[in-house]
Amino acid sequence: MAEKLRRLRAILWRRMGVARYRYFIWKKRYGSTAAVGTLLLLIAFSFLLISPLQEALTPYFRAETQIAALRAFFVQLGGSLIGAAAIVSSLVLFAMQVNIERMPHGLFRMLSSDRKLLSAFSFTFLLAVTVTSLCLIPDHQWIGVALVAGFWGTILILVLFLYSYRRALYLINPIQQLNSVLRRTQRELRSWVRRAKRAEPLLRLQDTSDRTEMSSEQPQRDVARLTYFQVNPGWAESALQGVKYATSFARRYSEQGDQEVSAAALNIIVAINAVYIEAKGKTFFAHQLLFDNPYTSDEFINETLEQFRQTIRAGISRGDEQQIEQAFRCLTALVGVYLKIDYASADASKTHAHLATTYLAAEVERIVPHGMPDVLMEGVRLMGKCADMLLVSEGPIGIVALTQKIGAISSAGAVREEYRAVSLTGVEQLARLSSDLLRTRSCEVGYAERQIRSTMASLAKYFLTIPDTPLFNVASTYLAPYYSAASAQGLVERLSHFVNTVMEAPPNDADARKAIANLREWADDISETEREVLLRAIEKRSHFAFDIIHRITAITKILITASNAAACNNYYKSELQCSAVRLVSVLSWIPTEKETVSFVETFRMTEIFFEAAADAHRLGCTEVFACSQRMLLSWMFKAGQHQTPWSILQRSLCGLAVLALLADDPGAVDKLKAEISSQLMAGGLPDKEARDRAAKDVRNRAANLDRPGHWSSNIAFAMSQVDSKTLRPLLNEIASLISPDTEGQWSSDPPD
Repeated sequence: MAEKLRRLRAILWRRMGVARYRYFIWKKRYGSTAAVGTLLLLIAFSFLLISPLQEALTPYFRAETQIAALRAFFVQLGGSLIGAAAIVSSLVLFAMQVNIERMPHGLFRMLSSDRKLLSAFSFTFLLAVTVTSLCLIPDHQWIGVALVAGFWGTILILVLFLYSYRRALYLINPIQQLNSVLRRTQRELRSWVRRAKRAEPLLRLQDTSDRTEMSSEQPQRDVARLTYFQVNPGWAESALQGVKYATSFARRYSEQGDQEVSAAALNIIVAINAVYIEAKGKTFFAHQLLFDNPYTSDEFINETLEQFRQTIRAGISRGDEQQIEQAFRCLTALVGVYLKIDYASADASKTHAHLATTYLAAEVERIVPHGMPDVLMEGVRLMGKCADMLLVSEGPIGIVALTQKIGAISSAGAVREEYRAVSLTGVEQLARLSSDLLRTRSCEVGYAERQIRSTMASLAKYFLTIPDTPLFNVASTYLAPYYSAASAQGLVERLSHFVNTVMEAPPNDADARKAIANLREWADDISETEREVLLRAIEKRSHFAFDIIHRITAITKILITASNAAACNNYYKSELQCSAVRLVSVLSWIPTEKETVSFVETFRMTEIFFEAAADAHRLGCTEVFACSQRMLLSWMFKAGQHQTPWSILQRSLCGLAVLALLADDPGAVDKLKAEISSQLMAGGLPDKEARDRAAKDVRNRAANLDRPGHWSSNIAFAMSQVDSKTLRPLLNEIASLISPDTEGQWSSDPPD
């Protein structure tokens, strides 16, 4: 019962909240209209009471002295109301003008001569005079009319006083002043559009027979409107003035610490630009290569961007981080507005949006010397957002310049420690853009991705100059969103989700086919930058090499998985698998001198070669399987000859034996034994003691294949999954190949 009551109470509270919300919405929309309507109804109803009131009061006002007293009352009341009207009008107007005196001249003149406020004061004065004139009633027959009129005259004067006060508060509210500027600009621009439409018949070319017929594929511009605006160059003056007014507000209130008004002012600039673009219509021109079109430049847009530039510079000089961030956000909003410009051609470059992003990138870059990491992080995030919008609107080619700028700004973290969070933010943006390229319907994915990879490779080189500490690796931490395979929001994880979605698509899914084509372009030449970064990380003995190695194997697996999708045709399957082979082959470039081998084997390099081959076999990619198998064999002979605590030779022999049994080729075992014999005859593994020790250890492992327990490596686990009756003799044969003198001997150490 108690639970039902609590539930009922909760339902009632919820319904009351919904009802209250709806009431506030209704009040905001129709409250003024309802109040005026109610007042008019009351006035109309009161006039119906004049006759009863006249009959009731006539006995009291038959004498002339009583009527004279009533006349004196109206004189005093009217005089008081006239004085009150004058005093209230003066005080309200003075207070309002004091509050708006520091505004730009044009805006001050507009607000100080507000028609509604002046009309209210005029009507108040007239009502006061009307109440005073009621003293002129001739006899007692007009008493009812005079009293009702005097009552409502007084009430209306008080209502108008209250309205004037609220109107004055409205006018001195900076947010409302900005809205007034926007409404005025909207009215002006829309009136110019109407004039242009009316003048359109006069501006059309009369001799249409001499004009070349334009195909439907050619730009269809609004030539009449363009001509009209050229004839009337001052048509956008109100919009330009509105931008200047809003900029003045933003700077003034930001200096006073009122960031709310400053942000509203900058947002008004964005709104004015949206209205301007709507009014101008199809009269914009995009930039064209080899041709200099004077109509490409737009004075209003240039002035808007210049106002933002000056505002940001002013904020930098004051150290006002909030205003700088507000300006950055509004520049980003302007990019979205400018992307909606209709250039009358689907293939036109988004010239003005690129111009806005150039301003944004330049001003974000200018923050670097001023020690404002939070502002810089916000700027980099907004640059990434702009790149996203350009990617959707224009395709991959539109984001190249921004990605390079993001990389350049992010490199500041390699020089100044306080900017490393900025670098992390920049890497996050680049990783997200790299994955977003796979979802675009446009071409040139490969070029944009190569630019991102080149930018990230440069960043990695910068961060690899910072030495590792025992418990902290700078490169691994701040480059993780792009390079780490373990990052939950990193690029590799995004690629995994992307490929999983593609795998679920049916064979004839056009979107999945386009996604696979994008992935093929995306993976083109990926091995070059990965090899470069991997070798640099190994050279610096940085544990960042661990991230690169696992990134290589993870992306290789992703490419193979995508090649098996139902929507992937034979051509793309072959291309993806070739890219996977080239990528995994990067691991073969790892140097094999003893110091390097000891370093990379801390990352279980032997296991990585084996896992790459095992994954390729499981996914049915024979090319990657064979390549990984060859790399493991080469690693065994080159790295296994060094004395290290990692048992490289023993593990490699066991791994190769398992892979030979897993291979689909019936002659894989014989090929493995022949290859080992060939390498030994060529002088491989010259250290006899190392070969003897490895052979004994392999025989020991073969003898304990059926031993239950915990496996310390993937190779050991794979050995437990293979038929021991087949694996045991193969291991013994391989052990005898590398050390025939120890045949029948095994080590006493327990196998790991």
